[in-house]
Amino acid sequence: MPSSTWPLAQHHRALVAAESGTVRKDPGGRLNVALIFPNTYQVGMANLGLHAIYRIINQRSDALCERAFLPGRAEEPLYAKSGAPLLTLESSRPVASFDLVLASLCFENDAPNLLKMLAHAGLSTRRALRRGPWVVAGGVYPMLNPEPLAEVMDAFLLGEAEVVLEPFLDAYKALAAGSQEEAQAHMARRVPGFYAPSLYQAAYAPGGELASFTPDPGLPAKVAAPKYRGEAKGLARSVISAPGVEFGEMTLIEVGRGCGHGCRFCAAGHIYRPPRLGEAGDFAPLALETAAQGGKLGLVSAAVSDIEGVADLAQQIVAAGGALSVSSLRADRLSPGLAQALAASRHQTVALAPEAGSRRLRRVINKHLDEDDLSRAVETLISAGVPNLRLYFMVGLPGEEDEDIDELIELVRSLRQQVVSFSRAKGHLGRVTVSLNAFVPKPFTPFQWEPMAPLKLIAARVRRIQKALAGAANLKVINDVPKYARLQAVLARGDRRLTPLLELLAQGQAPERAYAEAGVDPEFYAHRRREPGELLPWDFIDHGVSRDYLWSEAQRAERQAQSPPCQPDTCRRCGACP
Repeated sequence: MPSSTWPLAQHHRALVAAESGTVRKDPGGRLNVALIFPNTYQVGMANLGLHAIYRIINQRSDALCERAFLPGRAEEPLYAKSGAPLLTLESSRPVASFDLVLASLCFENDAPNLLKMLAHAGLSTRRALRRGPWVVAGGVYPMLNPEPLAEVMDAFLLGEAEVVLEPFLDAYKALAAGSQEEAQAHMARRVPGFYAPSLYQAAYAPGGELASFTPDPGLPAKVAAPKYRGEAKGLARSVISAPGVEFGEMTLIEVGRGCGHGCRFCAAGHIYRPPRLGEAGDFAPLALETAAQGGKLGLVSAAVSDIEGVADLAQQIVAAGGALSVSSLRADRLSPGLAQALAASRHQTVALAPEAGSRRLRRVINKHLDEDDLSRAVETLISAGVPNLRLYFMVGLPGEEDEDIDELIELVRSLRQQVVSFSRAKGHLGRVTVSLNAFVPKPFTPFQWEPMAPLKLIAARVRRIQKALAGAANLKVINDVPKYARLQAVLARGDRRLTPLLELLAQGQAPERAYAEAGVDPEFYAHRRREPGELLPWDFIDHGVSRDYLWSEAQRAERQAQSPPCQPDTCRRCGACP
């Protein structure tokens, strides 16, 4: 190792030495896999998907997995001084020297970071020009739409890691020494969820819409994205403790995957169907063992409050000496027992997500939530001893009118007054934080055909809410940046012509300038309504949910008609259940 890289290697050693659960293996005779996460160590170590991949690979005797992250503030000067390529944490070896590079990609706006990491590793950002290990991506973003990265990645794994990763690794070990084209064609026929973009040809109409998407002969027109259907206790959990990182010292346990409530904006609620929800007893042994050692537990699911017996488990965790956190709650499912356990764990703030301010608009999005549910949840939380509340709303939802914004403002005022009144009775003044986020239409949702609202309209409505709520005591309004929400929409709904845009963004270009230089029209991708019969870039993926079902839900949204939550035992309407 060159002497110039010693400070960087020492930094890596210090990070790994502070962790527990890290795996170190002799690389000889094993498939060496570099797992890259396109964000910083602090963000990546809180991601359960990364932990799952790390565990699945390292539990194999014939493989090893080491991690690499986007260099953060502490690492950037060390890399700059050393001139080193991107290195892994465990051994400070160059990522490009590994047999295989896997990328775990969760968020659209992290896609430019992935290209930045590949360039830093000395690997071309174009698969056609790259020499070296295959670069294969998985995660939620590719499962929704991998096409913006189709000219970058050698392949994708479109499915859940528990069922797609090991068959792929077996095939890669057997075939990678031969022709890449032949190996990929074999995997496309035999390996669940495997998708190699070079084997599918896209053609475009004069107006820019996708005209055809054709597989090479003998390959499936649809790529099925397999789902894990094993025991709930086999869902993801954290395997590395990383002190100093948010959630890093917390044992994270996935207690459910998917959500049956059917919110029409929610991609996770559709691609993870049918929902697989555990029961408290599935996780009690690990949870109570951790609690008995004074540990902290994070229960992770789209709606933790849906888990049967979770309130009792939460109270048992606290009684055993542990502390508890949850990823998300539904206001209509919040019990006093769960609220009391959160308060006993010194939770200062709990988030609720009305998403829309008016009852009418909540019917449009199929939220199944009313003001009484929210009011009861606030009373339950404050009475239990949780002093502060965070409320999530979207701006620019399909069908949103000025009257819906008026009702949002009134709802916030009402809930804020309730928080202040209840908390004053408890001897303190609680705070309410309102988070406003632009609606971004996502693939595999009933709103996939909808346009994103114009940025000027979103900005005007955000300003209107801020002005109406300005000056209210114990109330704070925050919002995302609309131009980055639009970038998310472009990358969520884009196609393989976006590679130049991603490369410019990876080089540090601001989105507006990058659009112009890359010749990408954000109006076409983000703000254009898709026609019912239009071929969409992600239509080749089969998540089990039929397009007809999504379209029927879009029509029901226009009529403000709610649909019932998932009933996997009796309902076959969406197509996800056999």
